[in-house]
Parts: sequence; C-alpha cells; structure tokens
Amino acid sequence: MSNHHLARIEAQLERLIEGTFTQIFRQRITAHDLLLHITRAFDDQLSEPIAGEDERTVAPDRFTIHLHPEIVAHLTSEEPHLIALLTEHISELASNHDYRLLRVPNIILNPDSNLAHIQVIVEAGHQVRISQETAALQRVELPTTPPLPTVGRMIINAERTVLLDASITNIGRSRDNDIVLADPTVSRHHAQVRLRFGAYTLFDNDSQHGTYVNGVRIQEHRLQPGDVILMGHARMIYIEDNQDADYGQTDIYPPSHP
Repeated sequence: MSNHHLARIEAQLERLIEGTFTQIFRQRITAHDLLLHITRAFDDQLSEPIAGEDERTVAPDRFTIHLHPEIVAHLTSEEPHLIALLTEHISELASNHDYRLLRVPNIILNPDSNLAHIQVIVEAGHQVRISQETAALQRVELPTTPPLPTVGRMIINAERTVLLDASITNIGRSRDNDIVLADPTVSRHHAQVRLRFGAYTLFDNDSQHGTYVNGVRIQEHRLQPGDVILMGHARMIYIEDNQDADYGQTDIYPPSHP
C-alpha cells in the first residue's frame, strides 16, 4: 500500500473517530492503531487460490472489530461513514496486492464489555468457506436455480455508496449525470459505466484530465471488485455483490457476558 493512500485514510479516520474518543475519554484509539490491527488480521487470513478458478490469493472479506460497548454505540450513531471508509481500506489492500475478494467486505462492530476503552481486537475471516474440495464439487454439480446477477456499487470519496442499477450510468460534474462529482477537475460528462454481457465496463468520454483505474489511464476497462478509480480529485472504489446481499448495514452484536 502506498504511503499516500495510508496517510489519506488515516487523516479521514482521525476526523471521524479520534475526535469521538477525545470527547468521551481522555485516552483514545488512534486511526493508525485501528488500521494496523485491520491490516494484520487481513494478512493473517489470506488463503490459497481456488483451483481452476483464479490464480490470485484470496483475501479475507469478513472483519469483526471488538471495542468497548460505549465506543461501538457512539460510532454507530455518530459516524455513519466509518464502515464505508474501512471497506475502502480493505478493498484497496486487496487491489494493491492483486488479491481476490470473493464478496464485498463485511465489517462487524462487536461490543465487548471485557475490553478497556483504548483496546481494539480485530478478527478476519471469509464469508464463504474456502475449500479446494468444495470448489471442485461446485464445478461438476448442475445448479438447480440460475445464479443471481451481480450488482455493482461505487464507494465515492469514502462518503457515499451508489448502486449501479441501470444499463448505463453517467458520471461527471454536470447535474444531469447519474453520479454527480462536484469537482472542477472533473469534466461535465466525464465517463460512463455500462452493463454489458453481465459485467460492468467503464468508458472515458474523452475527458480533459482522463480516467484512471489502479493508477493507469484508461479509455475502456472492465471493472473488477476492488478497482480504484480516479476522475480528477474524485476517488471511487468499485465493489459488487449479489442481489440478495444486504450491503451497507453494520452488524451489531449484543455485548458478551462472562
């Protein structure tokens, strides 16, 4: 991961959470500490590629963050962008290392009364069991129902998530776009996302400053989960899930009792 990306994420997290901790407690959990715990859990739960499907290492996509109940309650009610920002961090971790995410990262905040206010524990895992034997069986069994189509989403500047629910999604500075980017460095009609043959493809509309995916300027690019898209100063992360997925909800577990 680049130092620039880490510094940007830390700065945004500081605005979200560090003020929260100083308002409630004299001691605080720093943004750097939280990201470090997530990154270590991410690295500890990498899995081997699934035989016959993709040669990329499979990254964990389920993260449980254990915090004191008062902190979880405050973050849940006061910091609605926290989950989107952490989702972006995990997606970019996978993208930068060319790892494969099987699902949109699911982040769970778990209140744990056994933890002190400055403690944080992060556990990582996989929403789908990774098994070479299971993968082999899935390739020979005939499905009883057709697979659910994928649903694409854009996380924009770690502040909002937009569903790509049309065959063509227009992106640009003008207010008549489906995704409006209030950025003077973005062209009025900067780019399009088109749904073609069951996949989303990003097209640059000969914009003045160009469209970049994972640091490379593109004219046409078939989007993959975790792709980092730059248009001017606007930053987007492409993610996808199935139509039955409940994205954007923060799972809250009840406090554990000894």
